[in-house]
Amino acid sequence: MKILRGAATGVFLLGLTSIYSQTPSLGYRIQGNTIAIDKSEEWAEWDAPLGVLEINPQGSVLPRFLRADTDAVRNASSFFRVEAEGDTIYGGLHDAGSNKITASNAIDGDFDTYWEPSAEDGLEKWYIEIDLGRSVISKRINLHFAPEGEGDPFLKFRVMISDGRKSFGGSRRREYLRVGQINYRNKSDRTFSFDVEPLRPAEDGLEGAITQFVRIDVLETDGVRGQEISEDQYKKLYWKHRGTIDFFRVTVAGREILVLPNTYLQLPESERGPVRYYRRERPKLAEIEVIEVGDNIVALTQRELFQDQTLFNNLLGRQLTDGFHTSSFNLRSYDPVRDENQLKIDLGAKYWIDRIRLLSPFSPPIAYQLRISNGALDPNGVLVWKELDERFNPDSFVQLEERFTRQEVRHIEVRRIEFVGSSSEKATLSEVQAFGEGYVSDVRMTSPLIKLNRSRIFSQVRWDASMPPGTSVEVRTRSGDDLIEEVRYFDRYGREISESRWKNIRNKEHRGPVVINELIGPRWSNWSEEYEIVKGQFNSPNPRRMMQVQVRLRSPDPYRAAELRSLQVDFDPPLVDQLVAEVWPVRGVSVGEEKEFTISFLPKFNRSDPGFDRVQLKSSSIAELSLVSVKSGAETSLRIGMGREHWPGEWGVLENDSNLIDLSLPQVIRSGSEVFELTFRTKVYTNSTTFSVELLNSEKPGITQTASEGNVVSTINSQSMVVVTDMENSPILSDVRIHPKIMTPNGDAVNDIAHLTFSVFRVDRVATFDVCIFDLSGRLQRDLSFFGENASGNHTVSWDGLDYQGILVNPGIYLMRLEFPVDVHGKTGITLPISVVY
Repeated sequence: MKILRGAATGVFLLGLTSIYSQTPSLGYRIQGNTIAIDKSEEWAEWDAPLGVLEINPQGSVLPRFLRADTDAVRNASSFFRVEAEGDTIYGGLHDAGSNKITASNAIDGDFDTYWEPSAEDGLEKWYIEIDLGRSVISKRINLHFAPEGEGDPFLKFRVMISDGRKSFGGSRRREYLRVGQINYRNKSDRTFSFDVEPLRPAEDGLEGAITQFVRIDVLETDGVRGQEISEDQYKKLYWKHRGTIDFFRVTVAGREILVLPNTYLQLPESERGPVRYYRRERPKLAEIEVIEVGDNIVALTQRELFQDQTLFNNLLGRQLTDGFHTSSFNLRSYDPVRDENQLKIDLGAKYWIDRIRLLSPFSPPIAYQLRISNGALDPNGVLVWKELDERFNPDSFVQLEERFTRQEVRHIEVRRIEFVGSSSEKATLSEVQAFGEGYVSDVRMTSPLIKLNRSRIFSQVRWDASMPPGTSVEVRTRSGDDLIEEVRYFDRYGREISESRWKNIRNKEHRGPVVINELIGPRWSNWSEEYEIVKGQFNSPNPRRMMQVQVRLRSPDPYRAAELRSLQVDFDPPLVDQLVAEVWPVRGVSVGEEKEFTISFLPKFNRSDPGFDRVQLKSSSIAELSLVSVKSGAETSLRIGMGREHWPGEWGVLENDSNLIDLSLPQVIRSGSEVFELTFRTKVYTNSTTFSVELLNSEKPGITQTASEGNVVSTINSQSMVVVTDMENSPILSDVRIHPKIMTPNGDAVNDIAHLTFSVFRVDRVATFDVCIFDLSGRLQRDLSFFGENASGNHTVSWDGLDYQGILVNPGIYLMRLEFPVDVHGKTGITLPISVVY
């Protein structure tokens, strides 16, 4: 691997022409000083789990809606399979014996277009076959014919389905089974609906049959005698639509006999019977609908998962989730000791699911168990599973279904349970399917790496979204400057191999592609905290050449979803061309003891830089920062204690709270080569305390430039803004005090309020501090809990003697309980008494 500075991002094949970042297909575009995403082709380039998003042609994106009772024909063309010969076959029209040019009209969703078999073809060619592109559970098949005046329905026909499997023997023909047939001479009915029942033995109440292909055969036609019409109507018909003309002789008994036209002309007038005119039968099929149980979310999310993998990579998962009943696998018995042989499926997101179906071509499992999980983890970081009851299948049904209350499901696990222990016992499965209804409840999508031509300050993030009650759009960002280039080599079968092995393949035609991945480097920030409003200041480090956006769409209600229409990130030139800083000392600092630190920072300017007139010093801990001095000058001057002193002096302090010092300059600094030194005193409470220096300009509101770590002065050479402390033996909670211990809340301003103060060490994250007041019987009197963005540091909680109803508590002894999470394994805390007297 090698680190690239400001190189192009993404994945590409060696030798391909590079694509510039302004290309819309890269997932964003640059308009002036704004990065914009609001087009369907841009959202399509964002990274998200398969099957979780719906991207509208208008340019908005929302969680996918899992539907029940869907028409499997409508999206058949989006499914495909690769045949043994290597051909890629897409779903849709599979075959038509007559008039193939118009056959696709029967599945285009347009009821005003038709498939009309040609009258010139024999009846044996009047058929149409639809490939659904995957195996579905069809419940009903609907046929819609042209309305009266536009065409005719089929006189007699049958509807057949196939699960895709072929018969044994030399012919290897696809097996079709009939699900409906019209045997009467139909002239008027134009809509038909055929219920599809399981075609093989199934448990009571199970609906539908496994279907991949649908075939319609026309069994009879009236041909040239489609409908009798008047002579005038006949003459007005287009010649191709004219049917036959029948001439009849009338006998003495009044019986009509069909005769030839010449014979009719030779008959005496008294024997000449009626002449009947016909238009041709014009059978027109408008639409075929195959109503399935619903979207099979397993196939939708897993079918592309194995496309870039070799045949033998997770063969079990491939065969049972590829969406085809024609592929199957014998599931081995679950081994509870080694926790092996089960099938695990990760849907990539949480879907509202209420049933799971197992399909088997033959030898189905006799005993099995399903487990489901919504993705929650236990304190040990292990998935929390819900076990469904063990099931037995003594009748060897080839379709098995588990129904349960609709709930959020991300993971599915199938276990075959050994029943009799015989080696002949099989459990052949072809598909695991999952159905339900509702929007995907939690979707995370990540933008491509967004690259600018030079460092910029990303100033503002804003987005436009529709958020029904209960739904939300969460946005986070990260930024950086460097990339890691990862080169991967493949053989012609798609298997990854080493570089040396790839080069040793002498025949270049037998070599596979070389794929170059460009990944984020070590100088990238972590993901920021969630932006609280739809238009907020950019929260990741600045300035940077590249950035990335992560969006989370949450929809806890299955029938409500947030819809994101657009997202923009504004950027501006940096306040200064470069800004580096380092802190000293970075090691050997005692825990919880006040220590003096010096931060040196060096701004470098271009002529057009706006400059800065404010400097902010921040700490990652809740710890008081006491400013000692601010100086500037050449490195040699500062080394001997000289330099220009700015504080105490001309620089002012705008704010100085628990982890911030905000300094105001008398004028904007736009040039110079001096080093600035900030000296301050503070305490450290975590294994690593991060300090930051930020520059601001009062003329450029909303723009903040954060210093990068780097070498500023040779005498320090820490090149870091992180102070590392050995806290192995330090406590997590310390210096816990209540003062005063006896409070008198009588309104005289003396001991009216009690303060709980404490220090937290080694907790490098946000935390919720549970602080509650109880009486001696254990009844809760007041909840003073709070959320700390920086858990480590000094904290203070105040109590005014009131209970949760705002009423002054009775005199007596009370207990103040403090608790907060230490890690995923538990909490720590302490209880202290406090007396109330008045």
